[in-house]
Amino acid sequence: MNHDMIGAVLAGGRGHRIGGDKPSLEVGDKTLVRYAVDALRSVGLEVALVLRPDQPAPLTAHTIATVRDEIQDAGPLAGLQALLRWLPVEWAVVIACDQPFLAPPLLRGLLAQPRHSVDVVLPEGPNGPEPLPGLYRRTCLPDVDAALARGERSLRELVARLRSRQVPLELVRGWDPDLVSFVNVNTPDDLERARASVAPFVADGRYPGRALGDRR
Repeated sequence: MNHDMIGAVLAGGRGHRIGGDKPSLEVGDKTLVRYAVDALRSVGLEVALVLRPDQPAPLTAHTIATVRDEIQDAGPLAGLQALLRWLPVEWAVVIACDQPFLAPPLLRGLLAQPRHSVDVVLPEGPNGPEPLPGLYRRTCLPDVDAALARGERSLRELVARLRSRQVPLELVRGWDPDLVSFVNVNTPDDLERARASVAPFVADGRYPGRALGDRR
């Protein structure tokens, strides 16, 4: 295990658009939260779950902590705040629980980036820098606190103000050619597409990868 970095799954959303408890929804033979935990553990990280205050903890193994949002219904920014206040090390790899096709090579690539003079390391996606997955330093916390105090909720607006290292798209494609790491499951249609794409691969355990390449 990597003892200088912790993995964290933001799993506190209420799932209004998808109509259910998002972390517990299944794609193929695993829940969304299990995909997230497995992705982080595959690159040698211990994992913390970040949940809202009243949320039952999802049934998943191999986590070291459950961290609770301090601000109710303030989105992923509140989850990041709670995580950084709890974080016992300098850095965390932060991912969302609704990205079931995160490519481990992408996570390893982010972990290998120089980060001595920055607060966040982000991959560039097809629409610009992506805040998740990303590497976040504890030094981000004052900016997160200030953003929440102003009523902001956007991770994208936050990271635009931080000292960042942005990994170019061409390098990201080397780790994840079809950029399936950025596929989100936010709506019932997203869920059905993800399930349909995974179905042919479940029986023999193959990674779904290219099946989602045109659904970014």
